Amino acid sequence: MQARDKITPMEEPKTAFVVMTISCPHCQQKQVVHVRARAGFRAMTNHAVVCVNCKKDFAVMVPDVIVGGPFLP
Repeated sequence: MQARDKITPMEEPKTAFVVMTISCPHCQQKQVVHVRARAGFRAMTNHAVVCVNCKKDFAVMVPDVIVGGPFLP
């Protein structure tokens, strides 16, 4: 088999994101989430997040889908 005949797996394109800092309303723990970044205007919508500290759910207003997190800053 020659080098040109090798099949290499395709890498998935990386999702562009922005880092947003949020704070838990229950325990005030600061944490970050990764929000998908796309061109154009997006309406802010509620998304549920589970706190990394107290493990309680809370809602955050973000302009697009959360693609990662929450993480400690």
